Amino acid sequence: MLALLLAVLFLSGAYVALLSFPGPLFGHHGKYGSYRLYSDEPLPENIEQIVTDLDRRLRGMEHGPPDAGQRIYLCNPKKYDFFALLLRKNSESLAIGLSAANETFVSLERVRLFAAANRGVLRHTRFEGNLAEVVAHEVAHFNSVHALGYRAHLRQPVWKSEGWAEYQANLAAIRSDPDYDLGRRIDVLLDDGYWGGRHGAARFFWESQLLVEFLGEREGYGLDDLVREEVTESSARSRMMAWYRGR
Repeated sequence: MLALLLAVLFLSGAYVALLSFPGPLFGHHGKYGSYRLYSDEPLPENIEQIVTDLDRRLRGMEHGPPDAGQRIYLCNPKKYDFFALLLRKNSESLAIGLSAANETFVSLERVRLFAAANRGVLRHTRFEGNLAEVVAHEVAHFNSVHALGYRAHLRQPVWKSEGWAEYQANLAAIRSDPDYDLGRRIDVLLDDGYWGGRHGAARFFWESQLLVEFLGEREGYGLDDLVREEVTESSARSRMMAWYRGR
């Protein structure tokens, strides 16, 4: 019995240590201000530009980034699958965030696939395949946890949680873009041809972002407003479409 207990304690400690300090598993690393990056391949030549963009996005959010620095792990497919398995997360996602440790694991392959599929059509969104945006999205979730508390954060429906993270990750970019037009973004949402006539996961996530984007940009909603129970997906959609038709 004692041996079993010791084995469980050892494995638990190893699990926590691996997730808290995975840096040695990566062959390349660098420190840029408060950001530490680890990668399975050489860091991109434009990494300083990426970090500058990430910093701009984080500082533009409603809730500022945590005081502790961010640790970012750029994973090859096998490494990402490994961490997804450890954390019981979807290996088809773009990134996995650990708010307690300010850590983000990024699937480089998936980010590149998104960029290739989008071809610049959708802007200011995860579909761009923009590394800075992908990390900022995870940090926006961290900020929500800190602002609401872990339980309240988890109680939020997917459209609010994911829509808010996307909106916050792109807020600085949206507000500095002279060509930004929410109406044109809704045009794409309503274009069945673009989505192949399907109402799948990609279209759902795009709509979720636009619903929160509308509430934030047109009605001045912050996080505390968004999480109110009376703010439902159907009510937000009705108000957004009423604005869209009447603009």
